[in-house]
Amino acid sequence: MNINTLDLNLFLIFQAVYATRSVTLAGERIGLTQSAASNALKRMRARFNDPLFVRTPDGMVPTPMAERLLDPIEAGLAHFANAIDQGQQFDPSTSDRCFRIAINDIGQLVMMSRLLAVAQELAPQVRFETVDVSKADVRQSMLLGSVDLAVGSWKGMGQNCYQQRLFDETFAVVMSASHPLAQRDLSFEDYVAACHMAYRPSGETDTALQQTLSRAGVLGQRQVVLTAAHSLGLSSIVAGSKLLLTAPNRLANALMASRSDLKVAPTPFDVTPFPIRQQWHERFHHDDGNRWLRELFFSLFHEPSVGQVVAQAMARKDRKALASAVDE
Repeated sequence: MNINTLDLNLFLIFQAVYATRSVTLAGERIGLTQSAASNALKRMRARFNDPLFVRTPDGMVPTPMAERLLDPIEAGLAHFANAIDQGQQFDPSTSDRCFRIAINDIGQLVMMSRLLAVAQELAPQVRFETVDVSKADVRQSMLLGSVDLAVGSWKGMGQNCYQQRLFDETFAVVMSASHPLAQRDLSFEDYVAACHMAYRPSGETDTALQQTLSRAGVLGQRQVVLTAAHSLGLSSIVAGSKLLLTAPNRLANALMASRSDLKVAPTPFDVTPFPIRQQWHERFHHDDGNRWLRELFFSLFHEPSVGQVVAQAMARKDRKALASAVDE
């Protein structure tokens, strides 16, 4: 194959189809019509004498040839983009850059209002866009620059990505302020006997909750009346019912902050805290704008772990702080 006659734009189509498993979505991602994207894929198939992607009920599945091509194509695209990025500087006071943050609806509800309030003072023209993508897709998106930062309970994205812990999350129980259980401390027996609403978002947070309920011996024992995939409307449903909602602690407090007819109680069983991290690709580790964004996130949301608090208290010989950390 003579690479001098190969349209390098075809590699953009290839990567987009691989990431979206759809010719139509791939075209939308890079600004082409469905017919133009389909024609580009047809040309690439002819060049490599391979179908590259096979249509199935689950979308466009890559062939072995496509799997072999993916890494060198992504590496090449990253090198091109990096060459273009070099020398660009970011000034928050004048930039109109759009930052795309991979974050679920919990994070959007809990973090974005605070981020925007500060960012609009520091960078009045900077824009933000939140996207909800799978762990498999977000790593590719960060590599290509279509996502700047991933924030959430995801485990590490791999050796080419940096990660930084922001805080540890746990769970709490939300109920109507008029619920009979709101008038006393919530016991384990009360929790098991009550009716529940299960909030099941996609991602690692739900995995952590299911593991917590399993360790407590209540997974499968609760009477779940409603299972919800989204956080929209949670507070209204809980406030207007006798259902208990077990949710991330910060989400629970955010729901309660907006209305007086809810109560948040600690879970009547032990919960192992799990970390909320921000992650970014090494390609943008030295990018001024990316660094500004992640430093802003860190300044707003970082909280020391219990272990760090204990170590600091011991170093200062602060018995009061040490006792408080141990109690938590």
